[in-house]
Amino acid sequence: MKILACDTSNRACSSCLWSDGRPVDIRFRNDGLTHSQTFMPQVHDLMESNSCKYEDIDVFACTVGPGSFTGIRIGVSSVKTMAMVTEKPAVPVSSLEAMAWPLRDEDAIIVPLIDCRNHRAWAAAYYQGQQVLPEVASDVSEIRKTCLSYRDEKLPGKKILLIGTGAKLFMEETTSEDLVKYREGCDEILPENVAAVADKIVSDSTAKALLEKFPAAALMPVYLSKTQAERTAAEQGKDMKEIPIRYYSTNDQ
Repeated sequence: MKILACDTSNRACSSCLWSDGRPVDIRFRNDGLTHSQTFMPQVHDLMESNSCKYEDIDVFACTVGPGSFTGIRIGVSSVKTMAMVTEKPAVPVSSLEAMAWPLRDEDAIIVPLIDCRNHRAWAAAYYQGQQVLPEVASDVSEIRKTCLSYRDEKLPGKKILLIGTGAKLFMEETTSEDLVKYREGCDEILPENVAAVADKIVSDSTAKALLEKFPAAALMPVYLSKTQAERTAAEQGKDMKEIPIRYYSTNDQ
């Protein structure tokens, strides 16, 4: 099975061509340019360099959030278009699950956190590859309390392993007794991990079943929190009812 997996949910822009359970080739850049400038040229280069046609792809996949509002929309709209044109399934992948994927075999509670400013983060928790706490957008202090409470109740004595750009905020409130560690080098969402999560999702499904379960038109962004503009408008008492934004969560799938 050939999968084209992409990520534009945060600062980096990346893509991976995946075939039969392994990455064939990847592209990754985090140089400050906007995804609208870099994403599709990057994907085209990946496909051309591997003599692969879009029609050859069995499954398109992309991170749908949480993350940057603009970045998510660019990735979702582009991947949705490619899937619709080729009449192939479009599989949504959680940014947090893709970040946590390389540590799925660790005997620890993995907590990926993406900093979303104002001492807040997008976060979830995983244990042995399974999600154990839902995705949230919350104050890091509240995330810390939830993680420690879950660990003490369900998995006493287990280490909590933090990754991501929001981990520093969590660590600032942590003591040695908390059994919390930060794992360096795991803050990026790598495209081969997005592909691996997508491969797990679609495994043992027929092409017809996948197209029915993941039609391209159903691919939607995951917005766990309101934009700064919405929050500011609400503080000023302005009516925002006409803004056409819905809020989704990968936990609903």
